[in-house]
Amino acid sequence: MSGITPTAATVQAIAELAMAEPLANRAALRDRMAGASVDVLVVGGGITGAGVALDAASRGFSVALVEQGDFASGTSSRSSKMIHGGFRYLQTGDVALVRESLRERYALQRNAAHLVTVMPFMIPLFLKGGVINPKLSRALGGALWSYQLAGAWRLGKRHRRLDHQAVSAHMSGLDMERIGAGYLFHDLRTDDARLTLAVLASAVGQGAAVLNYARCTGVSAFDRDGRTAHIAVGGENIEIRARVIVNATGVWAQNFLDIAGIASDRQLAPAKGTHLVVPRALTGNDIAVSLPTSDRRTISVVNEGPFAYIGSTESTDPDDINQPSITQSDVDYILSGVNRHLKRPIAPSDVTGGWAGFRPLISGGKSARSSDLSRKHSISVEAEGVVTVTGGKLTTYREMAEGTVNAICGILNRRVACRTRDLKLHGFGPGASHLSDGQRLDKRYGTKAAAITQIVTMSPPLGHSVTPLGDTLLAEVVWGLQAEMAASLADALLRRTRIALYDGRAVLANAEQIGLIVGRGVGWSPSQIALETEQLKSTLRHELGVLAHDLPTVVPCQS
Repeated sequence: MSGITPTAATVQAIAELAMAEPLANRAALRDRMAGASVDVLVVGGGITGAGVALDAASRGFSVALVEQGDFASGTSSRSSKMIHGGFRYLQTGDVALVRESLRERYALQRNAAHLVTVMPFMIPLFLKGGVINPKLSRALGGALWSYQLAGAWRLGKRHRRLDHQAVSAHMSGLDMERIGAGYLFHDLRTDDARLTLAVLASAVGQGAAVLNYARCTGVSAFDRDGRTAHIAVGGENIEIRARVIVNATGVWAQNFLDIAGIASDRQLAPAKGTHLVVPRALTGNDIAVSLPTSDRRTISVVNEGPFAYIGSTESTDPDDINQPSITQSDVDYILSGVNRHLKRPIAPSDVTGGWAGFRPLISGGKSARSSDLSRKHSISVEAEGVVTVTGGKLTTYREMAEGTVNAICGILNRRVACRTRDLKLHGFGPGASHLSDGQRLDKRYGTKAAAITQIVTMSPPLGHSVTPLGDTLLAEVVWGLQAEMAASLADALLRRTRIALYDGRAVLANAEQIGLIVGRGVGWSPSQIALETEQLKSTLRHELGVLAHDLPTVVPCQS
């Protein structure tokens, strides 16, 4: 297959297909920013910053957003990928946070139906002395009723109790000797990075300009017209004048304040979370399952196509927040946590991929457990013309953005109502893919799924899967590079598609062939293909950490 090269006309046709997309023309968006004066400059291109940009632009503010790396390259591509109502927060009595989460979960179901799916979630009930603890069973059932009444009913699905046989049917790999029954409830799931991209594309559709690989290197003192931000972009420096600057940099919030010369007593406690991915055949789960660990935490086993991802760890170890990586202790913790419940233990060599990242939690005390840190968010005016938003979680990004823009309205003395509560995100609507896995494409691309079909029609080799086990198509990687501002092969494989997370070891082992086929599909020269391939391998070696050893045998891309 690697010998089949698309014609120049085919490469051009694919590029033209992508050009109508909001994020396709990076150069034009960069030119719009250079020397611009805007109402709002958002620093940070994760889900929080993207949400602020969309909310502000939809209210009529002029908006620019800059991100020092790739969009969603920090926390927003490294979460558990759940849009959940916060069932576990009922344990701490935080009913307000649960209601907020459920309300925002419902908003995403309305506005981003092409990006979220209902996720059944099972909690097994374990035997003690051969019987189920009746108090624990009643408590869990009561908590699920409270969850239902707090707003979970909006999904149209009620929780229910499962018998021993039903639990086994939903996860055939479980050792059922210690399990008596279980409960089933429902939440939502998403691809966190693709949700972020959809919000950014929607912001551009509302008039915002957004740019990745644009690092804020300095901020001037405030004057009557605002502040000037100095932005490094591709070896050049541009200036953006802004009446308000929003610090939406997540775990890097203090770094930005230092650059801006703003003192703060903010207490962030970045918490590291790691997930491992294995072939789903090893776990046998057709729904998500929550399992207890020996240290009284829980890990989830979540089905995702041919894979299952397991996690996460919870640690406040002072790792480098700029370069999170999977460590041996991460692997040991997760595998020991899940293996105590499985018939057949998972070996480290079974792991196909994974990811590690930091969550920007707000410190609320002396506890060293990240599970005790606050998932609530904080919005504060740091100094004249600077607003910082930190904390929170993926589910509540829209409400965080609404509160942030409300603060901006106060600073600029402009009262404009929020318009994102019913604003459909980019790609909303029925998909139009006619490929064999069209439903999967429709739930990732919505109305843009037809573009993937067209690319495959133009160049059939791009209809093959990137890896033998995965279901991601090479055409999706090409689309990410042409239409979604992926600046590198690594960006496209890690964040426009997720195959380098789920099957990262196979991607690393097969990097040369993947780079060759994709590079030809976008018209790269042989030297650029070689450069992109080497950068991909370097990036994946770090991302995978201890998993980047003893790689599987290189195999051709499969259809």
